[in-house]
Amino acid sequence: MTLTVRFKCGHEMRIPRNIASPPVCHCGERRIARTFGDTPRFRGTCSGPCAETVALEPGIVNVASSGSLILKGEE
Repeated sequence: MTLTVRFKCGHEMRIPRNIASPPVCHCGERRIARTFGDTPRFRGTCSGPCAETVALEPGIVNVASSGSLILKGEE
């Protein structure tokens, strides 16, 4: 996925969303006047015109940094 950046000088450039450093126009301009991007798509529990209903597999999340949790009654 890419973004389109319009600089103050009027030039446009397409850049990747995960760019490591701020974009610079070929003429040297660094100030950005406007950005354009793809319509966002959300998956999961949400609603709206950009929502895509998809059944997702549950994910495992480790919230205990010091190991497994021991529930009461399992001691």
